[in-house]
Amino acid sequence: MDKLYQPELLVTARDITEVKALANAGADAIIIGHQHYGLRVAGDFSIADIAEATSYLHQANKKVYILVNAIFHNAILKTLPLYINQLAELQVDGIICGDPSIFTVMEELEHKIPITWNPETLSTNYQTLMYWHQKGIKRAILSNELALDAIKEIKKELSFPIEVQVHGMTCIFQSKRKLVRNYYSHIDLPYDPDLSFHLKETKEEDTHYPVYEDENGTHIMSNEDLCMIDQLEHVLDTKMDGLRINGLLHSRSYNIEVVAMYRDAVDTYLEDPVTYHLKKVGWKQKLYKIQPEARKLNTGFYFKEQIY
Repeated sequence: MDKLYQPELLVTARDITEVKALANAGADAIIIGHQHYGLRVAGDFSIADIAEATSYLHQANKKVYILVNAIFHNAILKTLPLYINQLAELQVDGIICGDPSIFTVMEELEHKIPITWNPETLSTNYQTLMYWHQKGIKRAILSNELALDAIKEIKKELSFPIEVQVHGMTCIFQSKRKLVRNYYSHIDLPYDPDLSFHLKETKEEDTHYPVYEDENGTHIMSNEDLCMIDQLEHVLDTKMDGLRINGLLHSRSYNIEVVAMYRDAVDTYLEDPVTYHLKKVGWKQKLYKIQPEARKLNTGFYFKEQIY
């Protein structure tokens, strides 16, 4: 491998304790945010929390990215400039966005915070990403529905960094409506937001999709976890700039172990591919030991094409 190539390992965090633990476990960057402005944040971070996380990570020579990827309505646009001003003052390393209104807000504020573009399922071809690059994005997150061949083609055509998810849950549905809360109201039962909810699909196998609500509505997550630990060489061979781990709805101890394994896997492959191939079975076995019994591991769409 190219000795100069060093992808960024990114991971979500739920609180300051997890920020520090994941950074110490080997993450290069931590993804955090406040649910008022971000979709599927792992934990609610106030400006004071973001300030503490940014200070800690910068002292450790690591980065912090803020989720500002909510679907903005007019009411949010009234407070968004103040939030962006606060993030700029803290000198965060970037914001992750998916609503085009962010370009107008940033232009009016004259801020240069790097934008990572994440339009979810719409980030599927290089022409679209080139267009948004002209609008000012500095980085893009590719859709999870892409096969590896499509990812390679996009990477070859672009001159700016892109990233992909390599581990964790993926979102398969989101609604602005509070569907679970509304259902409990319909059946006239008290709603407890601390309960775990799962959507069961009528199939021969026992398939459950985690469902949770936050300020942005209802989110239904994948019934299996994406896991590329023993196929990571295929992703690294594309010279992907960022490798993202989604720790949402997983325990703190699980996320720490997963980050440490991927850190070891990335560094080992870049240093010595032969050793990587000898060790990757061991990483997979470790993952199976800590993986929740109800959640299987798979490789997502990396080796199959999405059919809509």
